[in-house]
Amino acid sequence: MPARPGSAPTVTVVVCVYTERRWPQIVRAVHSVLAQDLPAAQVVVVVDHNPALLARVYATFPELTVVPNVGPRGLSAARNTGVARATGEIVAFLDDDAEAEPDWLARLLPHYRDQQVLAVGGHAVPAWEEERPRWLPPEFDWVVGCSFTGQPTEVTPVRNVIGCNMSFRRSVLNRTAGFDPALGRVGRTPVGCEETELCIRIQQLEPDGVVLYEPAARVRHRVTVDRTTWRYFRQRCFSEGRSKAVVARLVGSDAGLATERTYTRRTLPAGVRRGLRQVRAGDRAGLLRSGAIVAGLLVTAAGYVSAQAMRASQAVGRPGPRRAGPAPVRVLAVELAEGVPDVPDTGGPDGTRYGAAQVLVRLHGEPLGLVDVGLPAGGLTAPALTATIRDRLATAIDAHLRHDGLPTLDRLDARPVRETVGSCPSRRTAAAHVPFVSVVLPTCGRAPLFESTLDSLAALDYPHFEIVVVDNAPQVSDTARTVASRAAADPRFRYTSEPRPGVAHARNRGLAEARGGIVAFADDDLVIDRGWLRSLVDGFTDDDVVGVTGHILARELDTPAQIWLEQYGGYGKGCQRRRFDRSGVATLDAEGARRVDLPPRSLHPYLPGSYGSGANMAFRTDALRRLGAFDPRLRSGEDIDLLLRTVLAGHALTYEPGAIAWHTHRRELRALRRTMYQYGVGLGTVLTKCLTSDPTARRELVRRLPRGIAYALRPGSAKNNRKQAGYPASLTVLELCGLALGPVHYAAAAARSGRSRR
Repeated sequence: MPARPGSAPTVTVVVCVYTERRWPQIVRAVHSVLAQDLPAAQVVVVVDHNPALLARVYATFPELTVVPNVGPRGLSAARNTGVARATGEIVAFLDDDAEAEPDWLARLLPHYRDQQVLAVGGHAVPAWEEERPRWLPPEFDWVVGCSFTGQPTEVTPVRNVIGCNMSFRRSVLNRTAGFDPALGRVGRTPVGCEETELCIRIQQLEPDGVVLYEPAARVRHRVTVDRTTWRYFRQRCFSEGRSKAVVARLVGSDAGLATERTYTRRTLPAGVRRGLRQVRAGDRAGLLRSGAIVAGLLVTAAGYVSAQAMRASQAVGRPGPRRAGPAPVRVLAVELAEGVPDVPDTGGPDGTRYGAAQVLVRLHGEPLGLVDVGLPAGGLTAPALTATIRDRLATAIDAHLRHDGLPTLDRLDARPVRETVGSCPSRRTAAAHVPFVSVVLPTCGRAPLFESTLDSLAALDYPHFEIVVVDNAPQVSDTARTVASRAAADPRFRYTSEPRPGVAHARNRGLAEARGGIVAFADDDLVIDRGWLRSLVDGFTDDDVVGVTGHILARELDTPAQIWLEQYGGYGKGCQRRRFDRSGVATLDAEGARRVDLPPRSLHPYLPGSYGSGANMAFRTDALRRLGAFDPRLRSGEDIDLLLRTVLAGHALTYEPGAIAWHTHRRELRALRRTMYQYGVGLGTVLTKCLTSDPTARRELVRRLPRGIAYALRPGSAKNNRKQAGYPASLTVLELCGLALGPVHYAAAAARSGRSRR
């Protein structure tokens, strides 16, 4: 029935409920509807598959229309049930955790006098159960179901209304079959977009129709404490991205994402800039809000990409992995003085053939380079591999031979290489002059390679060291018994425990126990090269050098996840010696040091990941203690934090590629996703620490921010140029999410530390 000219149409208000946990809120929501200045002709309460709640609502509100959801479980079907029972010309929806202002309906309904108006939505004000989180930017209030910065401030046509405060012509809802049950919240699962899809569908059905936003029609939407956590924020953003993918599939990406593109291009960058201005004005939480904007965008994008990828995989129509992934890569080391072997392509995982090989080329024990080479059917012969090594590493081979006083090679051919290069004079430091070293090995006793790590440490080619095993889970592991049995036969083994969880606590415990003038750190999932410790010690070339990092190589590259980690950059930093200090980077070779001029817009020294890894490094013990050791507030990134603090304090670090450790990368893609997220979190927390604790670093980092964003995102940057076609975009998104969430992780860690001290 059309609306009567000059008067507001009749209205049915639908409230959908699903749990008795919200009973007080349900009662307040219904009472706010019954107290309207312009009364509703009908109030319908739809109970979503909860008989006990249905009986309770019947008993409490006998005068209302109380009905069970007759469709599938979920908010969309419940709303459709309410529409089916509605008698008013207009159907308005109020969430069960919202309270309408007394003039709510009086503000919504007059707009329907214009027959072109198909739907009218209002403004949702957050009603916080506790205080508003300082990190939550107003641009993301949609996460908690409320209106957000970027929406209009006056009556305006919009693409869609907000779910907790909306109304439609009942005739339009009937013609469009209402809300899509494939979208919308189910129970407490934080998904949505059902009202977005419906509004788009309505306007496609009636192109001349209008959806209006009336900011004066206000409701107070309750926000409970559980919705103010980062966990909920991430879940809601991810679910929103997935829902947007479904909407784009149903109505087309142009209509489905038009508003989001404007929001992303204009509203979010303005919010980031505002947060940074607030930091400069003294509000450090502005950095958290800027980080949350970036993180929310990235997590939402990850949800969208995930949904698109899942749909693509389902379209294939067959079971199996969603992505074929690269072929397995054989890993091997070649010592030129001992000859170059044939490289077969057989023996891959599950009987597959190896498609390529990654060859560490060494001469007299010194690594000269990594050679990546494809494997033809039947494998690669020794002469063919020799030719590849000659083409790629001839300069490094000749430089090594010149330093050793040996004749250089005019050519490297298929003859046995040991006959060509001869032997090498010993470079080893005399045993009487080597410093005593404490090797610290933190463990939780559960690493499958723990025993192999202990074996490789016991076999080190170094005369004067101890091995301090730090048990970081003494209550659950058998580490004490394992170390005791080894110490009985080898007094170099020592055991200590650190019950506080976290590798920073464990490493600091090892540092406190260390008796050596140098303390080296290794992880319990490495196999250590025999010359590892000698090479680390040789990296302390002068008194300015207080730390040395080593080379970490993959033990196997059998799965796509392992190969993608190497494409990302792995743990190794190449086969070139380098020195890092506050002023720049020097490339060191066998014939001296060569200063490398940094690019004019360099990010140095704020790329601590380029310095090395905490899984393979050594420090002068006294210097490390003066630096404050590892920061236990950082659950990720405590090693790169220490390396960065070392350089910013005016000391020097060296990277020694001869200090080799072999790491077995996790084989599962799920584990790689967690790793990439943690990498991002680690860097984000370290940079946040610099921003909040060092005024000089704060100025430098803010100035470098645009360059840093380009470095992180540009495909051709030094960070991304190793990623090959097929590298999952989701891994990059997860890393960037972690980076953006770094400020929040740091703030939470600082708060935990403060509570602990109190």
